[in-house]
Amino acid sequence: MIGPAPPVEHGASMSRPTGVGAAEEQIIRTFARFLGAAALVFGVLLTRNAIALSAIVPRWWTPIAAALVLLPLLALWPAAKATDPRWIRRCGTAAAAGYLITLVSWLAVVDGHIPSNLDVWLATFPGLVTMAAALTWRPATSLAYLAVSAGTAEVVRYVTRDGQEHVVLPVEILAVIVFCSLFTVATIAAVQTGRTLDRTIASSVHHSATAAALAARDVERGRFHALIHDRVTSTLLGLAQRGNTPELSGQAAIALAELDCLRTSNVADEGLDVTTAVGLIRAALVEVDGDIPVDFDIRTDSLLVPRAAARAIASAAAEALRNSMQHADTHDRYADRLIAIDADPGELRVVVADNGRGFDPDRVPGLRLGIRTSIRARMDTAAGCTAVIRSAPGRGTQVTLLWSVQP
Repeated sequence: MIGPAPPVEHGASMSRPTGVGAAEEQIIRTFARFLGAAALVFGVLLTRNAIALSAIVPRWWTPIAAALVLLPLLALWPAAKATDPRWIRRCGTAAAAGYLITLVSWLAVVDGHIPSNLDVWLATFPGLVTMAAALTWRPATSLAYLAVSAGTAEVVRYVTRDGQEHVVLPVEILAVIVFCSLFTVATIAAVQTGRTLDRTIASSVHHSATAAALAARDVERGRFHALIHDRVTSTLLGLAQRGNTPELSGQAAIALAELDCLRTSNVADEGLDVTTAVGLIRAALVEVDGDIPVDFDIRTDSLLVPRAAARAIASAAAEALRNSMQHADTHDRYADRLIAIDADPGELRVVVADNGRGFDPDRVPGLRLGIRTSIRARMDTAAGCTAVIRSAPGRGTQVTLLWSVQP
C-alpha cells in the first residue's frame, strides 16, 4: 500500500501585473538586481569625481543630484526581491525622471569649467538609467529616452569641460547613443524573450486542453459506436429474423433509454468506475513503456472517478514516466522504476518513482514545459486533482498524482 501523499508545497505568491508572465518577470527581476549592483559600483567609483566638481556648483546641489539619480537605481536591488514587481517599474521611472532633472539643473547652476582630464560624473549614467527604464517601458519609449538623455549628457560635457573646441558635438552625441543602445537593446531583447516564452507556454497549455477535449470526443464517439453495435444493430437483426417479440421490445426500450442517456450526458464530467479509470491510466502508461510492471492496490468497488480527472492523471502519469526514461538513467547504470496505483473509497493515487539521478526541484526553472505544462497544468485542469514532485540529486524522483472526492 502506498502511503499518504505528501502535502503540496506552494511557493510564495507574488502579485503580477496584468500581461506580465513568469518568464518575463524573472528576467526583469534578474536585470533589476544587476542594475542595482552596477549603480553601487558607479556610485563608489564616481564619488571622488563628484566631490572634485562640487566647486563649480552650489554646495547643496551635488548630494541632491546624487540622491535623485542613484537612490532609485540602488533601490532596484530590494525592488527585485519585493513581492510586488511593480516596484521595479516605479524605481526605473523615478531614476529616468531624476536623471533628466539633474542634467537640466546642471546646465542651470554650473559656474565655471573643469579641466579636460576630468569628466562630468553625471554624464556617465545615460546607459544605466535607460536600461533600468527599459525593463518595464515600451521599446520605442526607451530608445527615445536614450536619445534625449544621452544627447543632454553630451551637451553637459560640451559646455562644462575645457578643450572642447575641436569636438563635433553631433558626432559625439551619435557615438554615445550608439554605444549605450547596445546595452539598452540587449535589455529589451531579454525582456521580449521572456514574453515570447510566456506566450509559448500559454499556447502549449491551450493545445494540451484542446487535445483533452478531442480525446473526450473520441471517447464519446466510441461509446456511441459500441451502443449502436451492441444494442441497436442486434435489436434490428433480431426483429428481421424473429419479428416483434416481448424480448425485443424490452431490448429496444433499453437501447432507446441508453441513447437518451448518452445524448444528455457530459462525457467530461461523467464518472468512471474505479476499474475503468485504472484501466485508462494503465493504457496511457503502456503506450510509453509496456515492459514496466504496474502495481495495483484497489480497495473499493464503489468509487466513481470523473472522466476528466482520470484522463488528467493518465496523461500526467505518462509524461512522468516519459521524463523518467529520458532523464533518470546515468552513464553507468539504468534506473529502476516503480509505478503504483492505489484506490481508496475517497481517493485515487498514482505514483511514478525511480532511483535515478534525480534533481533539485528548487533549482529547476518553473518554465520547464515537461513539468509545468504536461504534469502540473494538466492536473490543475481537473477538479480535485493535485500533483506533488519530490526529488533530490542522486536519490531519485517520485511523482505523486492524486484525485480526491470533492465534498
